[in-house]
Amino acid sequence: MKTRRTFSSEQKVKIVLSVIQKECTIVEASTQYQITPSLIHKWRDAFLQKAHLAFEESKEESGKDKKIKHYEYVITKLTTQNDFLEKVLLVTK
Repeated sequence: MKTRRTFSSEQKVKIVLSVIQKECTIVEASTQYQITPSLIHKWRDAFLQKAHLAFEESKEESGKDKKIKHYEYVITKLTTQNDFLEKVLLVTK
Protein backbone atom coordinates (compact mmCIF):
# COMPACT_ATOMS: atom_id res chain seq x y z
CA MET A 1 0.00 0.00 0.00
CA LYS A 2 1.37 3.39 -1.00
CA THR A 3 1.53 6.04 1.72
CA ARG A 4 0.37 9.56 1.08
CA ARG A 5 2.91 12.31 0.99
CA THR A 6 2.16 15.54 2.76
CA PHE A 7 3.29 18.93 1.58
CA SER A 8 3.85 21.90 3.85
CA SER A 9 2.15 25.16 3.05
CA GLU A 10 5.53 26.58 2.00
CA GLN A 11 6.01 23.76 -0.50
CA LYS A 12 2.51 24.25 -1.89
CA VAL A 13 3.08 27.99 -2.30
CA LYS A 14 6.40 27.36 -4.06
CA ILE A 15 4.76 24.96 -6.52
CA VAL A 16 1.74 27.18 -7.15
CA LEU A 17 3.84 30.31 -7.62
CA SER A 18 6.08 28.55 -10.10
CA VAL A 19 2.97 27.75 -12.15
CA ILE A 20 1.40 31.20 -11.75
CA GLN A 21 4.63 32.99 -12.65
CA LYS A 22 4.93 30.77 -15.73
CA GLU A 23 8.28 29.31 -14.65
CA CYS A 24 6.81 25.93 -15.58
CA THR A 25 3.51 24.51 -16.76
CA ILE A 26 1.19 22.52 -14.55
CA VAL A 27 2.20 19.32 -16.34
CA GLU A 28 5.90 20.08 -15.87
CA ALA A 29 5.38 20.84 -12.18
CA SER A 30 3.33 17.68 -11.67
CA THR A 31 6.10 15.62 -13.28
CA GLN A 32 8.82 17.38 -11.32
CA TYR A 33 7.11 16.96 -7.92
CA GLN A 34 5.40 13.66 -8.82
CA ILE A 35 1.88 14.85 -8.05
CA THR A 36 -1.24 14.94 -10.17
CA PRO A 37 -2.07 18.03 -12.22
CA SER A 38 -5.52 18.11 -10.62
CA LEU A 39 -3.91 18.58 -7.21
CA ILE A 40 -1.93 21.55 -8.51
CA HIS A 41 -5.14 22.98 -9.98
CA LYS A 42 -6.82 22.56 -6.60
CA TRP A 43 -3.94 24.27 -4.75
CA ARG A 44 -3.82 27.09 -7.33
CA ASP A 45 -7.57 27.73 -7.05
CA ALA A 46 -7.40 27.78 -3.23
CA PHE A 47 -4.40 30.10 -3.39
CA LEU A 48 -6.13 32.54 -5.73
CA GLN A 49 -9.38 32.50 -3.73
CA LYS A 50 -7.54 33.57 -0.57
CA ALA A 51 -5.07 35.96 -2.21
CA HIS A 52 -7.08 39.00 -1.05
CA LEU A 53 -6.22 38.10 2.56
CA ALA A 54 -2.61 39.10 1.96
CA PHE A 55 -3.67 42.76 1.83
CA GLU A 56 -6.19 42.78 4.67
CA GLU A 57 -5.31 43.66 8.22
CA SER A 58 -5.51 40.55 10.29
CA LYS A 59 -8.33 40.61 12.84
CA GLU A 60 -6.24 38.36 15.02
CA GLU A 61 -3.40 40.86 15.07
CA SER A 62 -5.71 43.76 15.86
CA GLY A 63 -7.23 41.68 18.66
CA LYS A 64 -3.74 40.99 20.00
CA ASP A 65 -2.95 44.70 19.81
CA LYS A 66 -6.05 45.49 21.86
CA LYS A 67 -5.07 42.91 24.47
CA ILE A 68 -1.55 44.30 24.65
CA LYS A 69 -2.84 47.85 25.12
CA HIS A 70 -5.22 46.66 27.82
CA TYR A 71 -2.44 44.81 29.66
CA GLU A 72 -0.17 47.85 29.39
CA TYR A 73 -2.95 49.97 30.90
CA VAL A 74 -3.43 47.50 33.76
CA ILE A 75 0.31 47.33 34.44
CA THR A 76 0.58 51.12 34.46
CA LYS A 77 -2.39 51.40 36.81
CA LEU A 78 -1.01 48.77 39.20
CA THR A 79 2.45 50.33 39.16
CA THR A 80 0.98 53.74 39.99
CA GLN A 81 -1.08 52.26 42.83
CA ASN A 82 1.95 50.37 44.14
CA ASP A 83 4.08 53.53 44.11
CA PHE A 84 1.36 55.44 45.95
CA LEU A 85 0.99 52.74 48.60
CA GLU A 86 4.78 52.61 49.11
CA LYS A 87 4.80 56.37 49.74
CA VAL A 88 1.88 56.10 52.17
CA LEU A 89 3.61 53.26 53.99
CA LEU A 90 6.84 55.29 54.30
CA VAL A 91 4.97 58.32 55.65
CA THR A 92 3.16 56.27 58.33
CA LYS A 93 6.38 54.67 59.64
